[in-house]
Amino acid sequence: MAYTLTGQKGGTVRFVPMQNGLVEKESESYSSTVTSNPIENGSSINDHVNNDAGTFSISGTIIGGESAITALKAMRDSRDVITYAGVTRISNLVFTSLKFDRSYKNKDGASFSATFKRIQTSSPEYTPAGESLPMTSQDAGKSDDSQLAKTANAGKTTIALESVSSASYERYEEAYTQPSSTSPLTRITGGYSGLSM
Repeated sequence: MAYTLTGQKGGTVRFVPMQNGLVEKESESYSSTVTSNPIENGSSINDHVNNDAGTFSISGTIIGGESAITALKAMRDSRDVITYAGVTRISNLVFTSLKFDRSYKNKDGASFSATFKRIQTSSPEYTPAGESLPMTSQDAGKSDDSQLAKTANAGKTTIALESVSSASYERYEEAYTQPSSTSPLTRITGGYSGLSM
């Protein structure tokens, strides 16, 4: 059985037993985070679970030269997105660690271990631009629309436009500057004598 690591940029590393090496061990690990929100009586509410990204690791032996070592290093250095096919088949992996151990027993190779994290990718949403002008180009009469051409950026002041009569504007202004005659002048609150009934 062959074990392959295929990268989007770095090509494929293929381990074939008795030729260039083998993968001796595969490990998958998945974890979750549970939210914990304390409440007034001293207990906690645990009402949400976040599934963390899974991790995957392999270890094995490389024999017969440096080509597989160089290819694995290149995949890691280029931040390649990896697909692994062995006993386990898993995709969207990135290296989080890569380790080589060399000894006199395997002078032309090394034992290795690699750890990956599974990633999720998404594409940005696309919203096509419409025919309407952006608001910045509508300010200060930059628009061909006659009504929009009358608008101006006046900051925080209120301005009267031609379409609003001056009498209407005065009534609007008085509504915010004159005290209301219908509101109570004092606030009535309940009293407490300190004695329980």
